[in-house]
Amino acid sequence: MMMKNLVLFLCLCFFTLVVSETDSNDVKILNSFKRGLNNSELLPWPEEGGDPCGSPPWKYIFCNGNRVAQIQTKNLGLVGPLPPNLNELTMLENLGLQNNNLNGPLPSFKGLTNLKYIFLGHNDFDSIPVDFFEGLKSLEVLALDYNEKLNASNGGWNFPATLEDSAQLRNLSCMSCNLVGPIPGFFGDMASLSVLLLSGNNLTGEIPATLNAVPALQVLWLNNQRGEGLGGKIDVLASMVSLTSLLLRGNSFEGSVPMNIGDLVSLKDLDLNGNEFVGLIPSGLGGMILDKLDLNNNHFMGPIPEFAASKVSYENNEFCEAKAGVMCAFEVMVLLEFLGGLGYPWILVDSWSGNDPCHGPWLGIRCNGDGKVDMIILEKFNLSGTLSPSVAKLDSLVEIRLGGNDISGTIPSNWTSLKSLTLLDLSGNNISRPLPSFGKGLKLVIDGDPHGSAPEGSLSLPGTGSSSTKGESPSTDKHNPNPSEDSSPNPKSSSSFESNNSSNGKKIVPIVVPIAGVAAAAFVLIPLYVYCFRKKKGVSEGPGSLVIHPRDASDLDNVLKIVVANNSNGSVSTVTGSGAGITTGSSESRVIEGANL
Repeated sequence: MMMKNLVLFLCLCFFTLVVSETDSNDVKILNSFKRGLNNSELLPWPEEGGDPCGSPPWKYIFCNGNRVAQIQTKNLGLVGPLPPNLNELTMLENLGLQNNNLNGPLPSFKGLTNLKYIFLGHNDFDSIPVDFFEGLKSLEVLALDYNEKLNASNGGWNFPATLEDSAQLRNLSCMSCNLVGPIPGFFGDMASLSVLLLSGNNLTGEIPATLNAVPALQVLWLNNQRGEGLGGKIDVLASMVSLTSLLLRGNSFEGSVPMNIGDLVSLKDLDLNGNEFVGLIPSGLGGMILDKLDLNNNHFMGPIPEFAASKVSYENNEFCEAKAGVMCAFEVMVLLEFLGGLGYPWILVDSWSGNDPCHGPWLGIRCNGDGKVDMIILEKFNLSGTLSPSVAKLDSLVEIRLGGNDISGTIPSNWTSLKSLTLLDLSGNNISRPLPSFGKGLKLVIDGDPHGSAPEGSLSLPGTGSSSTKGESPSTDKHNPNPSEDSSPNPKSSSSFESNNSSNGKKIVPIVVPIAGVAAAAFVLIPLYVYCFRKKKGVSEGPGSLVIHPRDASDLDNVLKIVVANNSNGSVSTVTGSGAGITTGSSESRVIEGANL
């Protein structure tokens, strides 16, 4: 019996020795790794051979059967390169080499289909191959932080599209790893992504709109980009309701904070420090229960809300008051809403500061003797956006001059309540119709607008005059006694629309058009008629003059007078009316029938 037990024990020992012997190629790769280190003594492994998966196993090595599954040599201060054939450890699942001084090129990890965790941060690698991420189908965590020289000789690098195949990727951390260019849009297709840390790189462009399609994203760090940095607006972030930490510090983000930022109910840490944000702080942001809120070094305007955040800072902005919870002056709030409609142009943001638009650098704003805003003069300021209805609250306004900009949309209907307004110049913009019905006395200037045409009956035209010779008096337009003067501020590019001239245009237009046609025809046909008549009678033609008096709108008989004078004998022929002419003077006078004209 004892003999049988002994035989069984020996068999088990032999079987254990056989199955525990590490794959020979795995052993070669580990030996190569140690030999390449400048301080290889930090790894207590044999120089050659050995059994990493045997009993006892090698320190820092973990196996699955006879294959190496993990290498955990973090925080050892190792110096040297990685073996170029590291991807032949085909059963590798976890690689922890962070916080060393490993250097040289990163080898390709192509084909490591079982690899789930890659920790290579805080080393000194200088390049990463283009096929590094191919086939990493099981990858869940990737950390390459603080390898600041990666592909430095080529100006940096960015994630290749092959990373998209790592559909199980949850944590991607590449802070200060020399990334350049835009944030890849394919991140939006990685549904498992919950942590994305890309701080301290050279990323540019805007936050891709596709990111809001990642339902699991909780932590997004894009802070402290070097150079130009990331920019644009951050509206896309307001719909990423799973976010708990959002760091955007040290970039060039602009525009106003989204009004619906309060929808991020899970957010605890928000850092907007050192950007180009402008405008009013939304009430939703003020009410967010955050652990930390940093709004320093931007261009926020208006009042400082009473924040619900545990820790908040908002230094170096353009608030109207220094104390939280204190409202701005009424006219300041109105003008800031007007500014918001124009998209907060920098030329005005930089000068519209303080709490009194009548005392300070408020560019384009003028006030009356009572300290009320009565003029907004912002012509040719390259403004865009739309007109704010809030302007209707400035009831002392006399003039609004916004010509020569690129403002679009309609004129707010409540602007008709501005009873003191006498001039509204919107020429050279993109104002849409219909136009509001303003009261009498307002001059509305919109011509020069490529999309503009006056509503029927609202165009104020110059009067129609007539030329005269030999003492004839020109007709006088009763609606415009001084037709030579153009009442518009810019006669070359605009016409004025006045509500009290609507009927005048209708009376003038039917008169002016036929007179102009008759005059033109007479000027051509009368000399031809006289020439033919004289040639037929054999009378030599003396020097003559032709005077044409068009129909006069002020003449109740509305007749047409034509005078043909022969300077050789002083004879004069006058034709009146539209029937046969009445001839006076010598035989040199001619009878002209109005019908022939």
